[in-house]
Amino acid sequence: MRHLRPQNGLATSSPWSKTTRITTRTFCNSLPKHDFSPFTRRLYKLPTAPTPTTQHNSLPTFLTYASRTALPQTSTVYVGTHYEYTVLNALRRYALSLHRIGGRDDAGIDLLGTWHLPTRERERAVRVLVQCKALKTKLGPNLVRELEGALRQAPVGWRTGETAGVLVSPREATKGVRDTLARSSYPLFWLLVERDGVLKQALWNSRAEVLYGAQLDGSVTSQVALTWDGCDVPNLEEVEAGLARGEREWVRSWGLELSEIGEDELLDVVEGIFPNGWPEVGADGMVAEEHRARVVRALQKH
Repeated sequence: MRHLRPQNGLATSSPWSKTTRITTRTFCNSLPKHDFSPFTRRLYKLPTAPTPTTQHNSLPTFLTYASRTALPQTSTVYVGTHYEYTVLNALRRYALSLHRIGGRDDAGIDLLGTWHLPTRERERAVRVLVQCKALKTKLGPNLVRELEGALRQAPVGWRTGETAGVLVSPREATKGVRDTLARSSYPLFWLLVERDGVLKQALWNSRAEVLYGAQLDGSVTSQVALTWDGCDVPNLEEVEAGLARGEREWVRSWGLELSEIGEDELLDVVEGIFPNGWPEVGADGMVAEEHRARVVRALQKH
C-alpha cells in the first residue's frame, strides 16, 4: 500500500494509504437532498433505500425531535445520533449517498448506501456499510471485528461480496485498529471526521485497493480531497445531476414518445429483451434501428 500524495507529488512507503490535514472548523448542517427515484435506482441498478425506522431522518428533524422530547445533549443517544447525521451530510462531498438506519434491529449498521466513484460502470456503484463511533475513549480493534460482523449480516442489496465497510470517528485510528484493518479480508476504510463534519484523515486496506482497482488516491487542499483513477471524486449534487442527465439520454436513445408509454414500462421491456446488457448507443445518441424495432414490437404486445 502507498502513502497518499499531497499536491507536491511527494510519496513515501507506508503500510496504509493515508491522507491527513488539519483544517478550519465548518459546522455541517446542510439539509438532506431528495433521494434517488425508484426509476433511477432501477436504471442504475442501485439497491432499494432502507425504510426509516425512527421519528427523524435528518439533522434538522432530529434536533426538533430532541427539543420536543427534552433529550439531554450530553446523553449517548443525542451525541451519537447527532454525529451520525453530521457524517451523513459531510460525506456527500465525497459522492457517498447514505441513509441512517437507526432502531434496535440495525445489525450494528449506522449508515447504509452507495459510493458513486467516477469512471466506474453505473451498475457498479460501491455498496457501503458505515459505523460511526463518536467515542471519547480510545478506540480498540474490537470495533473492526464489529464492522466485519455487520458486513456478514449485510441486508439484501448489499450482499455483493464487494461491499465496503467504513469506520468513522472523530479520533485518530490507533496502531491496533490500523493493524486489524490491514489484516482484514474485507475491503475496509477508516475516516476521521470531526464533530463539525470536516474530513481530516482517510485510510483503507489492501483488500479495498485490490477490489476497487487500486485507483483511489488523495491529496491535501483546504480539506482532504480524494481522487479516483486521476479524477476528482465529485460531490453528491454533481452525481445526482449526472445520473439525471444519463437517465434522460437513455430514454431519448430509444426514440419513443413517453406520453404513450411510461418510463418504467420501457425499462421493463428493455430489460426483458436485453437481460445481459443494453445495446450500444451510436454517435447520434440513438440505439440501432433493429434494436428499437424489437422494443417497439414488444411494447405493442403489452
